[in-house]
Amino acid sequence: MILSAVKLMTVNKKASILIVDDNPVNIDLLRRYLEGEDYSISAVTSGEKALKVVAKIQVDLILLDIMMPGMDGYQTCTALKQSSQSEHIPVIFVTAKIEPEDLRKGFAVGAADYITKPVQQDIILARVKNQLSITSQMQLKRELLEKSNKMAELGNMVAGIAHEVASPMGNLMLTMDYILQKTAKIKQASAEHKLDKQGFEQYLAKLTEAANMCHANAKRATDLMASFKQVAVNQCSNKIIEFNLAEYIEDILLTLRPKLKKHPHTVTVLIDEKISVINNPGALSQVIINLVNNSLLHAFNQERTGNIEIAAKEEKHLITLVYTDDGLGMSSEQRQMAFKKYYTTKAGEGGSGLGLTICKELIEQEMQGQIELESTHGTGTKFTISFGQLPASQNSHEPEQP
Repeated sequence: MILSAVKLMTVNKKASILIVDDNPVNIDLLRRYLEGEDYSISAVTSGEKALKVVAKIQVDLILLDIMMPGMDGYQTCTALKQSSQSEHIPVIFVTAKIEPEDLRKGFAVGAADYITKPVQQDIILARVKNQLSITSQMQLKRELLEKSNKMAELGNMVAGIAHEVASPMGNLMLTMDYILQKTAKIKQASAEHKLDKQGFEQYLAKLTEAANMCHANAKRATDLMASFKQVAVNQCSNKIIEFNLAEYIEDILLTLRPKLKKHPHTVTVLIDEKISVINNPGALSQVIINLVNNSLLHAFNQERTGNIEIAAKEEKHLITLVYTDDGLGMSSEQRQMAFKKYYTTKAGEGGSGLGLTICKELIEQEMQGQIELESTHGTGTKFTISFGQLPASQNSHEPEQP
């Protein structure tokens, strides 16, 4: 069911193609060849302009000329592949340069394919469709990986919550058994006219104490289930809603309590209780869960008791959430590779190499925000997440409160 839904979304999406060529005649020719395929086509006449366009709009494929004044095609492709915003966009060189060294240089700077001039319509249509198909498959794979990661985390959370709830429910049953036993004895003493004032007052004192214990255990179980329900529903619904940031972060941490209890580390939340957010709480919960998991797996060794702090401030409708731990930190190489898919220093020890990659994608795509990483080996790690207020989901007449 999930697979078919993602496929349908991919098929219905109108592909965006950017043509980069300094010759308007070549641009018009490529437009004419592609216009019957229902693509969204835009064009610019220089590499510099291309970089500005991809920074502003979503582009699925770039048709790039090599021989251009100023920044040539090789330089433009290199710049595109060095930017996190555009490194994923396939580039097809459209050029008359077909010498072996030209081809080697083009592929070396990141080109996905070559089309030689003069351009043939059937060839360019086939090459474009092939690259867009590859892009769609990669997008489908990424979305399925995200869903798989999310469902795996929810499964772990269910097991942890079930174990955590079992404790207060067990205490509740024991306390209720105690109340029933004491009540039966009081009833028997009353029936036999052996109940005095002192015995009755002692019974009332014990009953009050037991009732308070029942209330505390029931509240603990109820709070755990309510927090888990809210976090799980938000992760599955993907809605843009209004929620209190401090309360929601506490809900997320409450669902993580079974895992956090296994470690000696402390988690502190420093968020103004008045901060209200209109954004994607499901994406935010997955980000916080992944960051906590990342700290538990990578930041602290077995001999070290660590601290995690989650703070936030609001300024001109922009939320800045800062997640820090005082763990082992990262080396320069680890910082550079941290958001790369499948990169992990804990292969075979629970590290998938997807946690921070998914965090970055969720923040940038679902929350329309940014994430920055600061870390020095031996001094801990700091993630700064910035995001704004988004229009609430249209199917919600009033802002929802988690």
